[in-house]
Amino acid sequence: MSKQNIIKNIISDLRVELSDEFDRNFERKAFFDRPWPKRKRDVRGSLLINSGRLRRSLRCSTNATSLKWTSDTPYVGIHNEGGDIKITPRMRKFFWAMYYKSIGGLTYNRRTKKVAVGRHNTKLTADALFWRNMALTKKSKITMPQRQFIGYHDHVGEVTDKVVKENIEAFLKNIKP
Repeated sequence: MSKQNIIKNIISDLRVELSDEFDRNFERKAFFDRPWPKRKRDVRGSLLINSGRLRRSLRCSTNATSLKWTSDTPYVGIHNEGGDIKITPRMRKFFWAMYYKSIGGLTYNRRTKKVAVGRHNTKLTADALFWRNMALTKKSKITMPQRQFIGYHDHVGEVTDKVVKENIEAFLKNIKP
């Protein structure tokens, strides 16, 4: 085994080990030992896993001496790093569309062609209230808390040390005196 092969093996082993660890962060709902902030509203399902697209989109590319994780999803950065999202008119239209979807549409009076005020339109679900409040908010931005799932952590350093140590020991075993 040559010096170039040992580096190649270390990079390959790190790719597998760290990809598994970063994937487990979605199961832990934490960045290793740091739990993600809870959602403000109670929604079924796991944090950051609605369709699973974000989790599946993570790709690791390697070169001779480094690893790099990328994703083709546009929202990966805001979830991993946190930050502010500007509320645009298009977003407000989306909020209204989600509101109407959550209430099952509007009821109209056939004679007056106006929205009928009744039980159906006045008793709103928590989901409908959320979307209506989002559409009507005076805020100009939404603050997204950081829910990091990839990056450097002490545990990453431990995994790296373990993989390097194992590969060097295997290399030294194969050296003939």
